Amino acid sequence: MRNIKICLLLMIGVILLVSPISAQIVFDQPSSGGGRMIYNHWSIEDSTGTKTLNQFVIPIYGFIPLEDNSEVRFSVSSISSKLDSMGTDYKLSGLGDIRIQYNKSLSDDRLLLSLGVNLPTGKKELDLTDEWPVMEYLSKDFLNLPVRRYGEGLGVNLLAGTATQVGEMQLGGSISYSYNGPYTAYETNGGFETFWDSDDYNPGNMFSVSAGLDGPYKNLSLSGRLLFSTYGTDKFDDKKIFKAGQQLTIQLGVATNNDAFGIRSNINYIIRGRGTRYDSTEVINSQLKIYGNEFGWNSSASLVPAENYYIVPSLELKFIGANEDDFENSFLIGFGSEFGKRFTEDIDLNVGFKYYTGSADGGDIDLKGFQISLGIAAAFR
Repeated sequence: MRNIKICLLLMIGVILLVSPISAQIVFDQPSSGGGRMIYNHWSIEDSTGTKTLNQFVIPIYGFIPLEDNSEVRFSVSSISSKLDSMGTDYKLSGLGDIRIQYNKSLSDDRLLLSLGVNLPTGKKELDLTDEWPVMEYLSKDFLNLPVRRYGEGLGVNLLAGTATQVGEMQLGGSISYSYNGPYTAYETNGGFETFWDSDDYNPGNMFSVSAGLDGPYKNLSLSGRLLFSTYGTDKFDDKKIFKAGQQLTIQLGVATNNDAFGIRSNINYIIRGRGTRYDSTEVINSQLKIYGNEFGWNSSASLVPAENYYIVPSLELKFIGANEDDFENSFLIGFGSEFGKRFTEDIDLNVGFKYYTGSADGGDIDLKGFQISLGIAAAFR
């Protein structure tokens, strides 16, 4: 049943790819936990000058097995972001929301059920003068950042997945529904009420369905995934304001490994639909593709130069097509490596560096950046 379980877990991972928690039930796995320190720096140069964005994130995560077929996972992050724009500094710091996920496998691991909760512990009610400019840049899709959102409302997601084996091929599928509760996005600005000054901002819920397969080919492992997501309408004071477009994600992967060397390569293509904006009377104001379609490719090699040491060089490319709101295509390339040491069977330490370069808006914006990371993971037997 192990191959079926692996296929199912990969399917669930596609559904939960936006979450730092992923569903994974492995027999006899001990409790474990870990954390990382991630520093990102970006230089963004356009016709108005150069802006710099720095983000420092400390994500902490944990895993607790309850039985052979059930587990709990949790994560939370501390985030500090700073934007220097035209000689003015803007800062946004605070905790992210706590995410807790319960997973249970049934029917000899052919069925996986998952319940996730997003606790609204993260920073909200942002100051429109000092903090909103930072959030504006965190939301730009042409930048690679570990965290784009801080706090939101109470959220609940339900997921069910199944998998089966046909010959040497594993087939799987899953469905997911996410409820996103209301919250206050921005605080009162200078004593005056703003559009967002209440708990009545209610983001739309999400429904997703995923299907995929895994199978061997000679000494390779091949995989393919399809994920379709549709979104409800964002509302304020119970009135429609925005509805995100539907999204189809296509993923293809190939991997090989042995005791001293392994290669993994993945292609990701996202097809995005038009978003809908409404005016104050809930009449459709516009229907535009706000984010262009996106192509991504990443590859990595796992090297073991000496016992208990490993090196993982990697390369990634991202191309985002033009949208329908007068923003042209973007391109980004990143390359670097991670270096790690396993001190014992249960303790692992790693450090990584990655450099980015590219452009956005058809070349009108020049991009340069880098990421430094330090991580530790430990198991408790």
